[in-house]
Amino acid sequence: MEYSRLCRCGGDGHLEALTGDNIDLIAAHLDVTDTVRLAACSRELYDQISNDEGKMHHWDEPCLLMPPPAYWFDEHWDVARASRLHDTVYDLVPLDHPRRSVALPFMHDRKWLGANGDWIAAADHHEWCLVNVYTERHIPLPSPPDPKIGHGVTYQPATKDWLYYLCWSRAINLLKIVICQVPTKGGRYADYKLIALFDKRIFYLEGGGDWRMLKNPTPEQIVPAFCDAIELGGQVFAVDEIRGWTYLWDTPNENPMSMFVIPPPVVDDQQYAWFLAPTADGKRLMIILTVNKIGIANAEVPHDIPYAANGLQLRQYPPVATYVFEQDPISLFVAARAGDFHWRQVNSLGDHSLFLGLNYPIIANLKKRESKAPDGTLVPFMRKNCVYTAYRKYLHNQYPKILRCNLQPDEGETVGVISLPRVSWGSVRQAAMWFKPALNIARSVLPLKKH
Repeated sequence: MEYSRLCRCGGDGHLEALTGDNIDLIAAHLDVTDTVRLAACSRELYDQISNDEGKMHHWDEPCLLMPPPAYWFDEHWDVARASRLHDTVYDLVPLDHPRRSVALPFMHDRKWLGANGDWIAAADHHEWCLVNVYTERHIPLPSPPDPKIGHGVTYQPATKDWLYYLCWSRAINLLKIVICQVPTKGGRYADYKLIALFDKRIFYLEGGGDWRMLKNPTPEQIVPAFCDAIELGGQVFAVDEIRGWTYLWDTPNENPMSMFVIPPPVVDDQQYAWFLAPTADGKRLMIILTVNKIGIANAEVPHDIPYAANGLQLRQYPPVATYVFEQDPISLFVAARAGDFHWRQVNSLGDHSLFLGLNYPIIANLKKRESKAPDGTLVPFMRKNCVYTAYRKYLHNQYPKILRCNLQPDEGETVGVISLPRVSWGSVRQAAMWFKPALNIARSVLPLKKH
């Protein structure tokens, strides 16, 4: 159902005259995005839908956005056919609740590379773009970066399968697009800030400009293996997945760009997965560490969970260490220049939980949720004061899993893991990512009619 057609119907007064029961009947046949569009047609529709506890339950919490179940079991799947399989209807899975379908027609022949709020970074074999999930506003991006690969060899973006080369070259791999700042109407949709994160290169883009490669360490230094990046306070930060070093580029608009290296907050023999995120107030940088090796699953949890029909499984693993440290960007910069730096450990996230992965970090307020199950089980899976991690690369061929670690675990508490279906060890899939649907988008993004 087209958004523009929905608004015209509301403007004619036809939808506004519907009774509550009729509105519920219509909404029952709509997917998530069309339900938001319907709510944007008038104040009456918004009030009716927002008060529907059954339909809107837990829409204020992050969900997993992923392809439908059959997609994961297609033995003949390949990169070229990915977007045509099941066309553009995806699953939106609230943790502990049944899945919902979501139609994303703009994803036809595209793959998502990242997301922030209601904006998705997507790509096909011809262009990169930003697309709004609800309005479907399309913002084409400048030609993709043309990184030097290997020994001075360059793959040209104009090549027919440039996305293939960027992703599958042995020398350099595209991980994701970080949407640091979303485009806004007030900025004429040209005020976005993006990071193109490759494992050995980082490119920065401001609306209206071109991609600019940030300075890498000198040849005498070890080539980094980037795994996450973020912009905060006008500075760009990236973390090395092997050594835990944090790289800082000050004022990326200037040329030449300064680069500093910040030592990791923890140094030991553990293999960590590293993430970066802003604090809830957006004023400080957090670096998050979870142990990369989580051992062998103890057992499948024998609970009747709503999303089991999706082919997902909930398993419990031995406990792993999870750490969160923070510091403000100014102190980071000053300390990095002085060569004397100390991270400040965060012992609790309070009523919040972190959702990390391909998406821009989501810091969700889960005040109504418990920090653990009263009976000591792994369900409900959604809890406060936890760190949830998903995939950091938009295509993955590793064992699929969604990890939950409690920041203040009880002694012997196991780690909950949602395992996604897979065909084989070598299967490659569009990565699932966290997405937070919100009915209040109808108030801010869509032209909600007021009476």
